[in-house]
Amino acid sequence: MTGDERDFRQRRFKAPDVVDKTWLEWFREEFGRQLYNIDFDPDPEVPFRLEATARTLPDLAIAQSVRSAMRTSHYGAGGDEITMIALLEGSCAIHTGGKTHEIAAGMGAIGRQDHRSALDFPDGVRILSLRLQPRLIEAMTKDAASFAVLPDSQTLRLLRGYVRMIGNEEAIETPEARHVVTTHVHDLVALALGATRDARELIQERGVRAARLAAIKQDILAHLADPALSVAAVATRQGLTPRYVHMLFEIEGVTFSEYVLEHRLTRAHRALNDPRARHQSISAIALGVGFGDLSYFNRTFRRRFGMTPSDVRERART
Repeated sequence: MTGDERDFRQRRFKAPDVVDKTWLEWFREEFGRQLYNIDFDPDPEVPFRLEATARTLPDLAIAQSVRSAMRTSHYGAGGDEITMIALLEGSCAIHTGGKTHEIAAGMGAIGRQDHRSALDFPDGVRILSLRLQPRLIEAMTKDAASFAVLPDSQTLRLLRGYVRMIGNEEAIETPEARHVVTTHVHDLVALALGATRDARELIQERGVRAARLAAIKQDILAHLADPALSVAAVATRQGLTPRYVHMLFEIEGVTFSEYVLEHRLTRAHRALNDPRARHQSISAIALGVGFGDLSYFNRTFRRRFGMTPSDVRERART
């Protein structure tokens, strides 16, 4: 995989209506072997279905998938990277070391790619998969075992929230930003696996803080259309103080209000360019993204995009 393919741009995989051996072999190579060093055997008794998205950075790969019933296998060959799965919906059985482990939604499992294992997935399971680097985890953990089951925990929930947040990015282009994202993900995995006391203190200063900010941003985006959206309301829903929420944004060099305004303006700009929203008036679009004052919307929109909302809509039409 080239450096140009490791900038976090999304790759999509979707099985055709009729799956032949050529497509299966291509998917095995592109997704299974290159990304996660696995092979898979679909259940011949059910129609094959698979939809997956994958994003890669130099030291990290993230994939989410929905699939029909199948078995995936690590044969204990290849690199020494670490693979982690988190069950978003459904369950699975993991066979390794002569034992079978049942993993339910909310739980996870982690192990080295050179460790032999087989995973049985029922139809319709939804999975988050991570490919990780041992050197970024093992120095921070109490036990760098070849395999471990991860119970449902706040740390895993923070990890899932952080992955959702960074999934909103089209690409991560600078080396500095790639390093930050990779570090945060590995920190949260190490914390879920069992970090040492010194590592926990370090993680508290970066990974967990970033995951909390990711959860706050997800909360904001989910309530963006509410004109009454406020830092106090978000803080209450997240179990934090308003001052702590402000502090997390200040560390990023932006205020809570600036973040909310930017995303409201971006949504409005997207709607004004969308042919499916042409029946909506400009005022309806402004209200729909959370602006309660139309004159304020027009003023801030023009300052942000250098055009009025009417200009943007007219340009989209022509």
